Amino acid sequence: MVTEENKVKQSLRSRLFLPALLLAEFLIGTYRVFLNNALVDVASSLKVTVGTASQIFTVSTVVGLIVGIAIGFLAIRFKHKSLFLLGLAFYAVGALGCFFAPDFYSTLFFNIFLGIGYAMGGIMIITLVGDFLPLKKKGMAIGLVVGFAFVADLVVAQVTSVITNAAGWRAVLLWFIFPIAVASLLLGFLVLPSKPHQELTADKPQYLEAFKQVLLNKSALACQIATALVYVSVLVPVYAVSFYILDFHESLSTGAIFYSLASAMGILGVVVGGRLINQVGRKPLTVATGAIQGIFAILIVFAPNVDVSVVMWMASAGFASALFAALISLALEQVPDFRGTMMSLNTSFQNIGIIVGLTVSGLVLNLYANNFQILFTIFGTAGVASAAVVFLFAKDPCKNQLPQAT
Repeated sequence: MVTEENKVKQSLRSRLFLPALLLAEFLIGTYRVFLNNALVDVASSLKVTVGTASQIFTVSTVVGLIVGIAIGFLAIRFKHKSLFLLGLAFYAVGALGCFFAPDFYSTLFFNIFLGIGYAMGGIMIITLVGDFLPLKKKGMAIGLVVGFAFVADLVVAQVTSVITNAAGWRAVLLWFIFPIAVASLLLGFLVLPSKPHQELTADKPQYLEAFKQVLLNKSALACQIATALVYVSVLVPVYAVSFYILDFHESLSTGAIFYSLASAMGILGVVVGGRLINQVGRKPLTVATGAIQGIFAILIVFAPNVDVSVVMWMASAGFASALFAALISLALEQVPDFRGTMMSLNTSFQNIGIIVGLTVSGLVLNLYANNFQILFTIFGTAGVASAAVVFLFAKDPCKNQLPQAT
């Protein structure tokens, strides 16, 4: 009888494994989407410019960069589940702290916690997928993970608009983001397994060997550099709503609707991309989607009217989501023996891209009077450059391990 009960529990935990990771992915995207949409309100409340307020992202991103490097070591020594849960705990503390933060600098301080949580959570979500799922299921699973980031875009934009208009931007943190953090933490604790199916056989953690295999592998390094460029390019949502508010004089509610439309296309793109990974291949899909996404990113700000601009944003978002799924899948398999280290460094390169992109963005907006044309041209060029890096230097280790049709 006990054996049967254990089988039922294991079956239930197995079924809830991916939902637990998807909820966590949704969670770590909530603050980003909230700030993307409420940036003008936050800047006004904290008495800073929009360009300066956007540097809130920079603080959490710098922290994420440092944490990403640290996780490269910690992922070898500690259980991936423990690191995952610790990351969610940091995220919950950061969200609650930002609710109570009285000024801009206090908000920056609590974004340190959000940056730690975002980095640890994001790294471990992908790593756990790599640890426990078979190769043929990883592409779709990663597609779903990326898709839930876009679900966050779709849902949180509307929630932010409603709650901000009703009770102010701080209420979003307390009424929405913090409860999800607690729920995700509890679900992860209850259902995620503690040990991967395959463990390193070495008696001692091979820290230097792990970093050596990642950084001296030309293909793996190309994936990291491409990742940094992609994360410059996909800063489009950070500034798109502000662009529509300032250039087209749209309201926050209308901007949130545009954001949700782009997010819906993102969900569609990641579903299609996840299915194409095993058929088209990780590398070809990354190259094609990176180049196309970059072109549409530029067209957003050169459209003759707001309707055409939103269509360009929707197209860019659709190809960007497929790009995420393909590039993450490609990076995940580069160094399978040290997957945790590979993905931790991948997160560090993500943060390098975001830091560079946000810093340049703040300078462009402040020095050129909110010139979004220059800014989005930079974003689009970075996307095309990422495609070139992957095309020239990256290889797909799994190219011959899967059938061409599924």
